[in-house]
Amino acid sequence: ETRSIRVLDMCTGSGCLLIALALNWQDDRVSSGDATCKIEGLGADIAAGAVEAAAKNAHDLKAGNLAFIQSDLFSKVTGTYDIIISNPPYIPTKDIESLDLEVRDHEPMIALDGGEDGLDFYKRIVQEAPHYLNKGGSLLFEIGYDEGHAVQKLMMDGGFSNVKIVRDLAGLDRVVQGVYTCLNN
Repeated sequence: ETRSIRVLDMCTGSGCLLIALALNWQDDRVSSGDATCKIEGLGADIAAGAVEAAAKNAHDLKAGNLAFIQSDLFSKVTGTYDIIISNPPYIPTKDIESLDLEVRDHEPMIALDGGEDGLDFYKRIVQEAPHYLNKGGSLLFEIGYDEGHAVQKLMMDGGFSNVKIVRDLAGLDRVVQGVYTCLNN
C-alpha cells in the first residue's frame, strides 16, 4: 500500500526546507509500518522571485513531487495537508537595522520583518493552519533563538497539542512543533 504524505511549506523562500525534506526521503518514499509513503509538497511564498528560485532549486536537485505557488500565506492554497512547515519572517521590526550587514543587505526586507514583536506571521499561520491540516496533522515552525516560549503559547492557545520546543545542535531553541487533533474543515 502506498500513501501520500502532503506537506505545505509556508513562506518557502528558496524552498530549502521542503526540498531538504523531499531529498531526505530517498526517491520520495519513506517506510511507515506496513505502508510506503510518498511525499507530495507545495511551497507557498508571497514573492514571485522566491517561488521561481524554489522551483528551479527543486528541479535542479531532482527533489521529487514538489510544486510552488505565489500566495499571501494561505490566500491561494487549496486542499489539506498532513504537515505544515514554516520559517516565516521573525525579526522584530526595531531589530532589523542592527542585523549583520550580510543579512540586512542581502535578504529581502519582506523575508525578515516579523512585525513589532516578530510574531506577526506565527499568529496568522497558527490561526489559519487548522483549516488546511488533516486531523492529527502537524505544524512545525523554525523560530528565532528567543521566540520558543511565545510561539509555543500561540500554538497551545490555537488548539495544538503536544507542543514542544526542539533545540538545534548549538543548544538554541530552533523549532516549535505541535499536533492539531480537532477537525475544523
